[in-house]
Parts: sequence; C-alpha cells; structure tokens
Amino acid sequence: MGSKGTAYSLLVVDDEPLALNLIERTFAAEADMDVRVTTSPIRGLEIADRQELDLIITDQRMPEMDGLAFLGRVRERRPRAHRILLTAYPEMEVALRAINDGLVYRFVLKPWDLDDMRVSVRRAVEAKRLADAHESMAAKLSAQFDELVRAERLATIGRLSAGVGHELANAATPLLMNAQWLGEEVVRLRELFRACAQAVEAGFPAEALEKLTVLTGRMQERNSDDLNEILASIGAAGMQMRSVIEGMKRAVGDAPDPAPYDLNQGVLSAVSLLRHRFKSRIELERDLTAIPAVLCRGPEIAQVLLNLLVNAADAVESSTLRTVRVRTWERGGKVHLEVSDSGPGIDPAVRNRLFEAFVTTKQNGRGTGLGLSICKNIVESHGGSISVDSESGNGARFTVTLPACA
Repeated sequence: MGSKGTAYSLLVVDDEPLALNLIERTFAAEADMDVRVTTSPIRGLEIADRQELDLIITDQRMPEMDGLAFLGRVRERRPRAHRILLTAYPEMEVALRAINDGLVYRFVLKPWDLDDMRVSVRRAVEAKRLADAHESMAAKLSAQFDELVRAERLATIGRLSAGVGHELANAATPLLMNAQWLGEEVVRLRELFRACAQAVEAGFPAEALEKLTVLTGRMQERNSDDLNEILASIGAAGMQMRSVIEGMKRAVGDAPDPAPYDLNQGVLSAVSLLRHRFKSRIELERDLTAIPAVLCRGPEIAQVLLNLLVNAADAVESSTLRTVRVRTWERGGKVHLEVSDSGPGIDPAVRNRLFEAFVTTKQNGRGTGLGLSICKNIVESHGGSISVDSESGNGARFTVTLPACA
C-alpha cells in the first residue's frame, strides 16, 4: 500500500474550489485513498513538510505560484511521490518538457473528464506501487550481495588459514628461543649482582674477586654483538607477525566509507598472507611502480587482490613453470593492476562467462564460482573495470582498472 501502510496519500492543489471538491469526493470514497486538498500551493508545501505523500495533483495556473514551480519545490521535500499536472491545451509544450525532465509523471488536459481522472490516478498509484516494490527488492538484493561478499571474503581467509598459521608459527619460533636465551642471561646477571654485593660486604677478599672474574668472563662470552643480533631477530619476527595480522585486518575488516587506499601496500599485505604458498613452490614477481592512491572501500579491494592472487597460485600448481606476476602502473588518471600466471590458461568457452556467478575453472570442491563475479561487482561499484586475457596453454592475465584520487 502507500506511505501509511494502509492507504495511498493523495494531495490535490487547485485554486478552483469546484474542481477541488469534485476530486476530493471522488477519491475520498475509495478505501485505499487518504485525500488532502487545498487551494493554496503554499499550504500544499506545508502539508508536504508534515506528511509522507504518494501522489500529488496540481493545477498549472494558480495565483500564488504556477503548478510546475510548486511541483519543483515539493519534489525537494517528497522526491518519491508521483506528480500529475492539470493543464490546458496551449500549455502542452511546457507539460511535455516537465515530463521529459522527470518533474511530472503525467499531465491531464483541462477540462478533464472524471473517468479519465480516475484512470490517470489509478495508473499513477500502480506506478508508485511498482516503484516501491522495485526499491524494496533492490534494497534486499543489495543487502544479500553484501552478505555474499562477506561470506566469500571469509571463505577466502579460511582457505588461507593454514598458511597464515604457518607464518605465525615461524615468526613465533625465534621469539620463544630468544626469550629462553634472555632468561638465562637474567639468571647470570642476578648471580653477578649477588657476587658483587658479597664482595663489597666482605671487603673484596681474593676469593670473592676470583668469583667475580669467573662470572664476568661468562657474561663476556655473550658479547654486545650477540645481544644486538638477538634484538634484531626479535624485531624481525615481530614485524613479520604484524605484517600477517595487518593483512588479515585488511582482508576481513568491515567495508568503511571510501577513503584513499594504497594499492601497492594492499598487494604487499595480500602477499604477506600468501607467503607460505609463494615461498618455495611458486615464484612471485612484483613490479610495483609509484602510483597515486585510489578512493575505495579498502577491505573490498583487498578481497579482490587476495582472490586474484589465490586464483593465480591455484592455476600454476600443476605447471612445470610456476610463476605469478603482479604489477601496477598509472595511465590516463587511472591506476592499473595486473595479475598474470604461467598456468594452463582458460578455455575460450569458459573465458567469455568467467565473471558470471557460479562459473569456475577449478576442480570440484575447490571453488564456489562466486569469487570473480563478486570481484567484478566490487570493482565496478568503485567506477572501475576488470578484464581477463587468456589462451589455452598460455596462462591468464587479469587486469583491474580503478580511478586515481584527484
């Protein structure tokens, strides 16, 4: 139904009381109509300020302001309301221009026939109902797509979890070993401090000095170079762990409002999550040139990067030459990202449908067929494009283009 949920709200503005009363009596008698009438456009604007409206009917010639001026102002208040203009034949050119400009849904010629008026209103009401249904469906589809994007993002992270765990375990090993070493050093320092205290208390006898000499010698075995090396190792391990964690945050975080995003840093974060896959089995080539930032929702673009890199890694698994190449560049006010692989390529019959939902080149159980479809929607929602170039036996090359920040 209408704005109230029980009836369509109709506002009629006409400076001729007889015409106004006839329209009011006609539609007030109908169960699904809630009618408001006024002879004053100013009063009509006040009603529009207070009340949701589904349909507005107004005469063109009125003393306070003409119908088109009134509809222009009421559209600012109630843009979703459908608008009908009552006009005489000489004003048809003006009315047609208003329809083309989207100001008026339709016009009714004066003198109007009551049956024609009923038909016009009913058509406007039906158009409003369909528009509301379309808007509601679009909102539901948008929400479902957002859920699908999140689910696919988490599925991608799930496939990476083993490698991420391996990276964190590798980083934790030197931390644990060095913590043990530092613990042993603390014990030696405590012994040295106790020996110093005892030597001072005993007046530095020969026996106490000999003990100090032995303990000092043991401490010197672990010189400052060793300590610097240990601290550097701890710092490197911490940086590695932070890199992996930041990559995870970029990939799984909720999509915020668009903000400047460093695409090169996004590539590095994605690679850090995939380090376990690329470290020994696949050669990764990077050619990241200086590029401007792109205005985007960072986690969504991070998802695109992860998806393309995971797909490339999957594509070369069975190849003799296992190479994945990623490069970035700027041209013509746009930032370009290319991910290519040395895999078997994509069959032309599949390539033409690759960005459709549920189309996949992977073996059963290895992909949902949603990844590239979602990537396409994400990239296009940011005003960009994504394409693929591939021939069977010659690998594949995916190119993402996004507008650069001004």
